[in-house]
Amino acid sequence: MGTLISKDTRRISFNNTFEINPALLIEKSIEDQNSFGINDLETECANDLTFEDAISSKKIQDEEQKYWSGRIETLKTEHQIISKIIETEYEKTIENANKLYNQPTVTDDKIKKIKPCFNWRAKILQCYENNPRQSLVCSPIVQAFNEYIEFCRVPE
Repeated sequence: MGTLISKDTRRISFNNTFEINPALLIEKSIEDQNSFGINDLETECANDLTFEDAISSKKIQDEEQKYWSGRIETLKTEHQIISKIIETEYEKTIENANKLYNQPTVTDDKIKKIKPCFNWRAKILQCYENNPRQSLVCSPIVQAFNEYIEFCRVPE
């Protein structure tokens, strides 16, 4: 047993365009600011704080939405590129296979030689139906069919 080493290896590679979500960076910086300035802040209205929190969370949601929609678009384009590559490789493989193997040409003469085989099929089936428990009775017909097949064999 040996190993088959392919001379024509194909590799697909892409640049990683993955970026860190800027919304996560904004959220982290907001948490850092809040943790350092809690003691220095004066007490403000609860409504003002909730309004500021709502605005910052809305900004974060918008940033996340932009990030993920952009990420989905890049994945779609990369998928389309991969699909095109796979299709071209498939077509190349089909062309190479067709070059390596000659496809047999079917002519009218070959078809005329094959058609009488259907008559033999009917004879064999009839024999087996007539003799369901005695299949050896049909062996001369099967042997004659084999000889006929050898005679009519289509040379390639």
